[in-house]
Amino acid sequence: METVELPALEVLQALGVDGTPVATPLLGGFDMAMWRVEHEGQTYALRVFRPGAYEECEREQVVMEAAHAAGLPVPRVHRMGTWQDRPALLISWIAGRTLADELRARPWHLWPLGIAFGRTQAAINAVEAPALLKQLPESWISWRCEGEEALQDRLRALSQGKQALLHLDYHLLNVLTDGRRITGVVDWANARAGDPRADAARTISILRLDPLVRRPLIQWLALGLFSLAWRVGYQRAGGRLNDIAAFYAWSGTVLQRDRAPRYQQQPHALAPARRWTNKWKSRANL
Repeated sequence: METVELPALEVLQALGVDGTPVATPLLGGFDMAMWRVEHEGQTYALRVFRPGAYEECEREQVVMEAAHAAGLPVPRVHRMGTWQDRPALLISWIAGRTLADELRARPWHLWPLGIAFGRTQAAINAVEAPALLKQLPESWISWRCEGEEALQDRLRALSQGKQALLHLDYHLLNVLTDGRRITGVVDWANARAGDPRADAARTISILRLDPLVRRPLIQWLALGLFSLAWRVGYQRAGGRLNDIAAFYAWSGTVLQRDRAPRYQQQPHALAPARRWTNKWKSRANL
C-alpha cells in the first residue's frame, strides 16, 4: 500500500487526534501504510490497514495490549478507529533501530544481542495467548500447510493444546534495539495461540533460510553464530526445545509457501528451504 496516497491528517482526525500533528511517511508493508506522527510533544506510529481488514486490526490491537500488560517491549495502543473503511491504529513509537541495522553497523554486538533476542522471544512465549487467539487454538498448525495432513496430525499430538502467545514473524527486521538491549517487538499480524516450539522453529527457519533476511546480511553477519546465540538465550529463559523435528518441517513448509509468490521467477532461491523441510520431515518420520 502506498503511504503517500492516503491523507494521514484525515486519518488522524478520524481517530480523534486534534490539533496540528506532523506525519512523516514510512516504508510500510504490502497491505499496510505507516507514518511517524509528532503531536503535542509525543511521538507515535500510525498504521493504516487495507480496506475491510477489521479482524486483522483487532487482532493486532488485542495482542499488543496483552503483550504490553505482560511487561513485554511492545508498542502501546493509544487509539483505534476507521477512515473510509480502512481500520487504523495509533501506537507508541518504539525507540531504537532494527537488529539488522544494528548488526550491520556493529557486528561485534552479535553474541550479546543474539542472546537478548532469544530471551525476549522466550518471554513472549511464556505469556498466555489472549482469549481472541484462543478461539482458534490450532490455526497455527494449518497456517500455509494445506494438504500436509500427516504433519498436522503429528503437530497436534506433540503440542497437546498448548496456547502460548506466538509472534510467528520474529526476526531481525521486526525487533528493535538501542545497541544494548531489545527495545521493541513490532508487526504482530501473524500472532496466534499455540506451541512455543512453533514460534522458535519459525524464527530459526527465517534466520537460516529466508532469502529476504539472508541476502542483505550474509556479507555482514555470521548468521549461524547469531542463531546459536539466539538458541542459548531462548533456552536459558524458556528451557530446552525438545522433540522439535516436526516443528522444523512445519516452519520450512510455511516459509516456502509464504515466499513462493515473490520468487516465482527465481525458484532456486527457495532450494535451501526445500532441502531443510525434507531433511526434517525425514527425521520426524513423515
